[in-house]
Amino acid sequence: MIPGFVRVSVIGEQCERFLNLCRGRDMELRKIIRTGEKEFQATLKVKDFRKISPLRRKTGVHIHILRKKGPVFWLLAASRHKMLLSGLLLAVCVFIFLSGRLWNIHIEGNVMNPTQQLLQFLEEEGITYGMSKRKIRCTSLAEAMRRKFPEITWVSAKLSGTQLIFEIREGTLPPKEQKEEDSCSLFSEVEGTVEKIVTRRGTPLVKEGDSVERGQELVSGILNITDDSQEVMRYEYVHADADIYIRHKVSYYDTFPLDVEKKVSTGKAKKFFFLQIGNLRLDLSPGEKKKEDRLIQEYPARITENFRLPLLAGTIMVQEYTLKKETLTEQAAKKQAIQKLYIYEEKLIQKGVQISENNVKIEINHQDCVSRGTLCVIEKTGREASTEKKTQPKERTPEDG
Repeated sequence: MIPGFVRVSVIGEQCERFLNLCRGRDMELRKIIRTGEKEFQATLKVKDFRKISPLRRKTGVHIHILRKKGPVFWLLAASRHKMLLSGLLLAVCVFIFLSGRLWNIHIEGNVMNPTQQLLQFLEEEGITYGMSKRKIRCTSLAEAMRRKFPEITWVSAKLSGTQLIFEIREGTLPPKEQKEEDSCSLFSEVEGTVEKIVTRRGTPLVKEGDSVERGQELVSGILNITDDSQEVMRYEYVHADADIYIRHKVSYYDTFPLDVEKKVSTGKAKKFFFLQIGNLRLDLSPGEKKKEDRLIQEYPARITENFRLPLLAGTIMVQEYTLKKETLTEQAAKKQAIQKLYIYEEKLIQKGVQISENNVKIEINHQDCVSRGTLCVIEKTGREASTEKKTQPKERTPEDG
């Protein structure tokens, strides 16, 4: 029997007789409270409540239900809302089904191999979003990834919930055996002074402090194999490898007018929305006009970290402006010139160039601001080119000795 309780109010001339009849039939009444001279409240079980109809007629009392409590009433309510119950059961089944599927792939530790490239490899291996987790073999995937990408020295694959996690460590590729036809030498790409040279393979032809010309050979791909008396027995050809840093000067020149047109916002701005599904785009913004800026913000639809849907929503902020002519002050012009020089230096640094001296001067005339001068930089060089082959020395006979 499913438990349940009913709180009732009993009103009538024969309340006490009704109470005695209930007790005489072994009905369990709880929390009896007299609320009036001819009224009381009590709590009884559902099975006992179904037996009180004959007693109510015999005593002539009136019974009002105040409150219902218990699982039996929850089931009765659910039976009256079958669609709601069916929807709840369906949601539980869908949740159980989805929890057994793969919905996210997380890759960390990769630098040399882009995430998109690794995701493409996993797709070729049959790893797709929504597939059953039972079909995924983490050990086999890790081994296949190491075979496909030799620079990956260690990889761990594991399933966590509905997520497949890869932890990767990368290293340098092992040096390949050098063939004679793969041999090369290193040549200078700039004119300057050797600041530093570290040779790992090949024969260095210059040393620190030497002046070099553009196109000059710096490290030869020829190794002289000598005997005990330092006589050259033969030549061995290798792929030259070295770190060579050359100190040289870079010319810098930049100019811009002092009379400029500055954008001044009119304060008029409107926001428009757009929606893109695949290659189909619904854009509510007007066509582009002159003297207006557009700020576009995109919000791609992602279910998980790397699971992206072909759905894109966004906003377009259109701001109107007018052009106002003004003349830069000497201080403002120099500040702008310094900023442009700083941007140029940042680009050099990003390429691995070290800046040791700055000999750029900024001049202001009536119409322009001119920056000219040189930067003394230390740059890594070493252009690979094929090694010119030499005729192998003749073998020495005992008579030659």
